[in-house]
Amino acid sequence: MGFPKQLIVHEGEPLVRRIAAAAAEVCAGPVIVVLGANAEMIAPALSGLASVTTVVNHEWSKGLASSLATGLSAVLEDSACDAVLVTLADQPHLDATAFRRLIAAFGGDRRIVASAYNNTMGVPAVFGREHVDDLIRLTGDAGAGAWLRNRPSEVTCVPLDVAAIDIDTLSDAAPFASTFLDRG
Repeated sequence: MGFPKQLIVHEGEPLVRRIAAAAAEVCAGPVIVVLGANAEMIAPALSGLASVTTVVNHEWSKGLASSLATGLSAVLEDSACDAVLVTLADQPHLDATAFRRLIAAFGGDRRIVASAYNNTMGVPAVFGREHVDDLIRLTGDAGAGAWLRNRPSEVTCVPLDVAAIDIDTLSDAAPFASTFLDRG
């Protein structure tokens, strides 16, 4: 894209800040934001957010799974953690309401809760602590989505159409260009 997509501005805030603030609004524990390439450019967008901590994945070039492992390893430092919400910064329509829906579906024997959209399941998702070690062992450019899709009988799906839109290319951002994209 030529610039970090996490810094695309939507509704007056960079995507990374919007997602972190929404997570902080609903999560009982710390919010861990994993930064990789361009960490020094992205970190300032998170300044002043209470309960938000950044960690840097120095091996970001190895793929999405390395960022997932970096974040989950940081979460494991909180021994009171029973579950983790995993989300991405490039889904512009996610908000605290969407996260609350996922969290509300979690519990009892429902220890994996995933978003359902576009005839698939994926993140954002909530994972019981007992699944974190499996997720940390993932490698390559596949994240939690592929892992989820290999366990359909274990996953509680929550319809979350707002998660269907993600920004991976300039053409993905084009529909929002007049109010969404700030290359400044």
